[in-house]
Amino acid sequence: MLPSKGLIIKSFIDAESKFRQTLNQFSFKRDVVLQTIGEHGEVTGEYIRNSLFVLNDRGERIEQVLHHPKSTITEMRITKEDVQDLAGSQLLGLEAADLNTYNLIYQGEDTVDGQPAYKLIVTPRQQPDANNMRARFFVGLVWIDKATFQIVKLRGTTEPHGKQRFPVFQTTRDLRVENLRFPSATSADDVLHFPKRDVHYRISVRYYDFKRFTSRLKLVEVNG
Repeated sequence: MLPSKGLIIKSFIDAESKFRQTLNQFSFKRDVVLQTIGEHGEVTGEYIRNSLFVLNDRGERIEQVLHHPKSTITEMRITKEDVQDLAGSQLLGLEAADLNTYNLIYQGEDTVDGQPAYKLIVTPRQQPDANNMRARFFVGLVWIDKATFQIVKLRGTTEPHGKQRFPVFQTTRDLRVENLRFPSATSADDVLHFPKRDVHYRISVRYYDFKRFTSRLKLVEVNG
């Protein structure tokens, strides 16, 4: 018997809350490659950022950049919002701390890689403010496992856009860690429409080496 739409959404919120609480107990590595693509499919510029993510003693996720050569991308500028989305909405989807800031609409049953899933439409309850680019919101679709109500994959973009442009991306959660689905990859292959040009933009992100914390990074206040 199919659970009610309300029960599906409640079970999803409960499962996602548990996932986030568990993820906060893990360090992990992330390898990012952003590329611009020419009209013949050639790579015209590249941005690389390989990082380790840990928690500090305040419970905040800290990025330790391991490898970040100078970007060769010239057709567009990689902004702080691009970097924020890599660690936020593109990793987690629903980036806001409170899942209740989103409208979650049940769209029906589907399959992902042959496995049964429910599909949800996700939109922020309030229109994202283009004057507040730091507050990022996922807009798109989420597929959840019918048995566990955990996210299997998500596809969408991040708003607001303002004067910037952000691609449609897809994140897959298929790493099994302590009976939970952890993210393994994010990808995008999209054309960004700027006022004076279109830019073919590609994203490839890998998440790996999830390890439970044995200690947290201690912050030391220095009075200058």
